[in-house]
Amino acid sequence: MDLYRVRNLLNQGKSIRDINLRVVEYARVSTDHEEQKKSLINQVEHFREYIDDNPNWIYSGKYIDEAVSGTTDIKRDDFMKMINDAKMGMFDLIVTKEISRFSRNTLDSIKYTRKLLSYGVGVLFTSDNINTFLPDSELRLTIMASMAQDEVRRLSERIKFGMKRSIKKGDLLGGNNLFGYIKKNRRLIVNEREAKIIEKIYRLYAVDKLSLSEIAKTLNEEISNKKFYSTTIARIIENPKYKGYYCGGKTEVIDYITKEVKKISKEQWTIYPETSKVPAIVSEELWKMANDRLEERKRNKKRSKENYLYTSKIYCQFNHPYYRRKLKNNKITWICSKHLNNGSQTCSEPSLREDELNQILVDMIKEIIDGDKLKRTLTSFYKRNYENRIVNDSKDIKKSLGIITDKNNKLLELLLNDDITKEEFDLARDKLRVKEKHLNNKLRRIEKSESSVNDIADEIDKIINDDTTYVGLIKDIVNKIIVKRDNDDIVLDIYMLNNSQNKLVKTYSFKRGFDVVGTRRYIVTYRVVFNY
Repeated sequence: MDLYRVRNLLNQGKSIRDINLRVVEYARVSTDHEEQKKSLINQVEHFREYIDDNPNWIYSGKYIDEAVSGTTDIKRDDFMKMINDAKMGMFDLIVTKEISRFSRNTLDSIKYTRKLLSYGVGVLFTSDNINTFLPDSELRLTIMASMAQDEVRRLSERIKFGMKRSIKKGDLLGGNNLFGYIKKNRRLIVNEREAKIIEKIYRLYAVDKLSLSEIAKTLNEEISNKKFYSTTIARIIENPKYKGYYCGGKTEVIDYITKEVKKISKEQWTIYPETSKVPAIVSEELWKMANDRLEERKRNKKRSKENYLYTSKIYCQFNHPYYRRKLKNNKITWICSKHLNNGSQTCSEPSLREDELNQILVDMIKEIIDGDKLKRTLTSFYKRNYENRIVNDSKDIKKSLGIITDKNNKLLELLLNDDITKEEFDLARDKLRVKEKHLNNKLRRIEKSESSVNDIADEIDKIINDDTTYVGLIKDIVNKIIVKRDNDDIVLDIYMLNNSQNKLVKTYSFKRGFDVVGTRRYIVTYRVVFNY
């Protein structure tokens, strides 16, 4: 529909009902309660009759969102379909009950009514008596939408307050489907059949030492009407209710519009013994045993995920990976996993000191890299990027200073035309002066730093001569290290990524024990083949 034509007809004194339009209805309810479903049916029937009763209107369909919130649009499938259909020119007017049905977010209300107008589609809010085809509708829409949004905020705060009061009183909140219990009159009653499964889970984990996945597999083989997963088992083990404790305040909605939920740390949960409302299924001792084991396995898993310098790079000649360990003297050592898991008698391959391995690799990388070429490349790269950054930063600051100058001129013009008072002029000008001073100081620092571009070569020298630079390269360029023993010597085959047929063979010796009181002093010899 041509917006200009509709507004002309309205300005001539015609009502929206006097104009030939293709009209659709939009209805929404936020819950699936029976009374809300009846309300939805009534909305739909009312608007169908409202549209059909007008001979100038053609009923062109309905869009209905059921049991969804109006605070966000992305979950309202029919609402978004309606916006898309409007863009396709499938109707001219949307009839809906009130702004709170359309959206409880002020910005969304304005955004979508503007978008619909750009498609030539208006919205008629019957209860609020707002017709977005009219030029003054946006002001009224903003006021009414803000009121609707504020009502959501107040409702959210009342709900939060009520939940905190309930937690303080020990009322059980949440759903009614906690496995092992039946919820009745805000109390939990033990479901004997399910409680036996809960007891079995704790026993299998804490006493029999089965893994979470093994327990899930065992239960799935025995029970056909419920599916268990590792995560399900972990949540059951962690839940304090199974030992007869009240537990609340685990999550909090931090934004009433986006419904974003924040998980609260365990230290802040409300937990205390409450067997009158939450009867225990397992003893505190069994619960603690299971949770101690669960926490320990979590810590081990977290440690195993840490990606150290030689993680997945070192292997013994039988292809067992080496794992990182820290000795009592704080030395980092890499040891064959078979040795760690099954004892030293099962694997005779030597352990490696990380500091010795670093020295070997740094020395070999320096030998195969042309230092002068590396210096020229790095100097050119850093200098080019440094100069570009200076130019771009200076350009941005000068542009911002130009905008401030324009704003100052505009302020002066407004003052001379008596459009603003002297007090308003001074306040705005002072704010601009603070910004201008900050930008000028920043520009001076950048211009001063231009002279330091020539010092980059000196910095590159420091980088090239620093062994930590080459240690940083190890992770990126070393593919695999194979370790074996030859009498008293440690033999290393080191392979670079994308290596060619080049080889570098060297011998290294390290003194051990000199810096540690009470240790045996001895020499360790490495024979190294570097494939690059």
